[in-house]
Formats: sequence, C-alpha cells, structure tokens
Amino acid sequence: MEIPKYLLVLWKSKWLLVVGAIVAAVAAFFAGFTITNGEVQPRAEQSYRAGTTLLLNGPDQPLFQAVIPGQELQEGQSQPQTVDLTSRAILYAYIISGRDMRTTVEAQIGTFTEEESLTGLRRTTQPDGNEEFAGRYVLPILEVVGTAATPERAEQISRTAAQTFQAQVVADQNAAQIPDSDRVIITTIDEKTAEPVEGSNPAIPVVVTFLGVFLLFVATAYIIAGSKASRERKRALKAAGGRGGPASSQPAQNHEDFSIDDLLPGQGTESEADAAPSRARSRSSRVDSAALRSDA
Repeated sequence: MEIPKYLLVLWKSKWLLVVGAIVAAVAAFFAGFTITNGEVQPRAEQSYRAGTTLLLNGPDQPLFQAVIPGQELQEGQSQPQTVDLTSRAILYAYIISGRDMRTTVEAQIGTFTEEESLTGLRRTTQPDGNEEFAGRYVLPILEVVGTAATPERAEQISRTAAQTFQAQVVADQNAAQIPDSDRVIITTIDEKTAEPVEGSNPAIPVVVTFLGVFLLFVATAYIIAGSKASRERKRALKAAGGRGGPASSQPAQNHEDFSIDDLLPGQGTESEADAAPSRARSRSSRVDSAALRSDA
C-alpha cells in the first residue's frame, strides 16, 4: 500500500512539527493564563456573587400564628388595614438597588469598581432556586446581592448593604414616630457565601491559539516541501538540458507547470500519465518532420 505523499511530507517534517507543537502549547498557555505573584490565574474575567436574605414581617403578622384574633373598634374609627409586605418587598428591592444606597455603602467600604455592583431582589423561588429564572411564588423575602471580582469583596458589599438598609429603616421609623406595633420588622435569615458567576471559558482561547499556531507550522512544512520539490525538478531539467536531451527545449514550461498539488495523493501519477502520451506525440511529430525534410 502506497503511503500518501502529504503524509510523507509531514513525516519528513516531524521535527519541525514537534517544535511547532511546543511553541503552540506555550502560546496557548499564555493566551489563557497569566502568572501573578507566582500564581497561575486565568485571563478570563471571573466574578463572584454573594447574597444576604432578609425577611419582612410585622407584629400583627406573626409567622407561626394560625389565627389572628379580632380587635375592638371604637365608634367612629375604621378597621386597621394590614400592609401587603409582599408588594412592599419590590419597593424595598428598588431602594436597595438605587443610587443613594450605593453611595452610602461606598462611603463605608470604598468606591465600587466597574466589575462591582449592588442589587436587591424579591425572592420568587424556593431557597435553592435561581432568580435568573423567576418563579411563581410571591414572598415577603428580599435578597441583597453583591457582585465583585473576589469572593471577599462580594460578601462585604452584600453584608454592608443589608445592615445599612436595616439601620435606615429603623431610623426612618423612629423619625416618623411609628409605634412598635405598626412597624415593619426586617430580619436577616441567611448569609450566603460568595459563588463564582458563570463567565467565559478559559479553555476557548487556549484551544484556538494552539490550533492556530500549530497549523501555521503545518503550512510551513508543506511550503518548504514544495520549494524543495521545485528546486529538485529545476535541477533535473537543467541536467537534462546540458546532455542535449529532448527535455532541453521545454524547461521553462515544465517549471511553470509545477504546483504544490503534486504533493497530494494521486496528483503526481495522473499528471505523469497525462504527460506521457503528449511527449510520445511530440517525438513522433519531430521524427515525421525530419523524414519529410530528408526526402525533399
């Protein structure tokens, strides 16, 4: 079984390809990673998200009381109205996400960078649910979310914002002299540790860079092989021309017909098969013309 010529080219250039693989691996490593303070870190931007969960409640809405007893009404006094805390949760989420809250938090822990953010969410899913896909529940539960480049910073943003919001609510209630029995009570029920946010895959630039650099070396191997084949054919044509053979009259034409396609399997055999009848017809025509001149 004859080995295809393109595989022979790769085998003859094996050391060039080995060097190419090493160069490609080094380039791919530095395309996907960087060394900072002796530690290897991915170049892909990574961010972390931490959340603090707050429960909204009130003295007249105890969580573990099944029946709320009625109250005596004085003549000329309307029945007390209970505020829907599930609706208020959306309003509180906007306050937490607003500019004033961010400014207050920045005054305590420093100015936010471009990667850092503070967001308030009303929970609509179960405790382990993802709020990126809203659920069907309407809950008086808030989540204060901090996002940053490090888990420590994300947790700091979330915890500080939650504590600041709780303190602000108490201060506003005191300023409005709201009775304790009518106040909204905000309780911290969970402080989640920071988790990495899904971002770009660091393997993508590694794979792309490796393949790109390695294919350059493969192309270089074929170019070198084509150049060598061209020089060898040119030297053979010159040698044939020096001996006065019939090929001396067509060296330029044969050289111009050379292509790197000759390296592909089957190309060289077909071209030689096509060229043989042409050379035979050329020699026959020259013999016939010489015989005619001798008869004349």
